[in-house]
Amino acid sequence: MKLKTLALIGLLPMLTACADMATGLAMYSDQLALEQGSYWDDEHHSESMDGDCPAFYEFGRVSNQTYFRIRNLADTASNITLTWSSGSESTFYLQPGETSEFVYMTPSVVPDSVAARC
Repeated sequence: MKLKTLALIGLLPMLTACADMATGLAMYSDQLALEQGSYWDDEHHSESMDGDCPAFYEFGRVSNQTYFRIRNLADTASNITLTWSSGSESTFYLQPGETSEFVYMTPSVVPDSVAARC
């Protein structure tokens, strides 16, 4: 455990953005919890977005990982930004009807907001 702590302290100066640091710390904390036997229950959700850039997204947890993917339901291409609870962002550029690849995150970090621009 001391080696992991020293490795994390050595990596902290390289993390320049607060969101990256918060995500890195959450990953480290989750890894320690997993080593102690913690487990996050599997869960699955889906939601629709209305408005000028309609979309449908799925998110949840499976095998101790948070996942997210989104489908563009608009008639035009969309730039879609997912903001995670750690402040980190995932950005997707999707053509009409296109579905993104799955994006995975450490289990304690969950989707916070989704914004689309056509």
